[in-house]
Amino acid sequence: MTGLISFRADARLPRSSNRPGRRWRCLALAAGLSFPGLVAGSALAQEAGEAPDDAVIATVNGEPVRYSDVILAEQDLAAQLSGVPEDVKFEYLASLMIDRKALADEALKAGLEDDPAVLRQFAYYREKVLGDVYLNRQLADAVSDEEARTFYDKQVAQIDVEEEVRARHILVETEDEALKVIGRLDAGEDFAALAKEISTGPTGANGGDLGFFVADRMVPEFSDAAFALQPGEISKPVKSDFGWHVIKVEERRMQQVVPFEDVKEGIKVQLRDEKAAPFIASVRDKADVKFTGEETARPQIVPQQ
Repeated sequence: MTGLISFRADARLPRSSNRPGRRWRCLALAAGLSFPGLVAGSALAQEAGEAPDDAVIATVNGEPVRYSDVILAEQDLAAQLSGVPEDVKFEYLASLMIDRKALADEALKAGLEDDPAVLRQFAYYREKVLGDVYLNRQLADAVSDEEARTFYDKQVAQIDVEEEVRARHILVETEDEALKVIGRLDAGEDFAALAKEISTGPTGANGGDLGFFVADRMVPEFSDAAFALQPGEISKPVKSDFGWHVIKVEERRMQQVVPFEDVKEGIKVQLRDEKAAPFIASVRDKADVKFTGEETARPQIVPQQ
């Protein structure tokens, strides 16, 4: 999720709990949509640009698999693709489309095209696709740049900009080991190289780098020591529940607010999503909807095991 405050949260010493009553500071943008038909677009299309001739990327039994097929698959399967690395996503989706076309060919050979189960699903997905495309087109321009900017400015006005530091640390099990680390650093050894060699923490592999953080994103004893240092200074041994730390502060600065242009599209997606529910409700209100039968007499759906 994208926030309006820029910071690294992938390498830190977590607090056991958040402070009660702490003011909200960070806005989540471009989160998953409540309505799957309302999509922001394809990451693959944004990276590579639209294929001008809708290039054929493969053939299956003489039938083409096109670039646009892969883009549709990406949009359809967005929720399931979160764990697929970007550099292999295209190949993954292309392979999926090839498998799907090969299976469909076999189904046609088996005479399933007019099977009642197939026709029922055709009807279901026809309505879904029609509704999704209609919703997308109706809300495509529902949020202007000016509306997104107003939303951004209101959230930025609520942000408490705090000081943050960028620090490295070396984590060891005992105070004696921490003192030996300090001795080696005093003798001129490189902090990052030493962290890679002996730190037991997960950040050891990248030289103990914790990135930038504000005070309350770390356990208090670690933050107190880190924020007492100036750039280039190294702490005395610091004890926490994780072990003993030796900390080096690399840089101090005030937090950076993410520029509007960097989050504009995410804001517009969120605001369009918020407008989807009332739009759908207005369409439903115009429809002639009649429930049949008594509510207590309707069949119950048995949960899938």
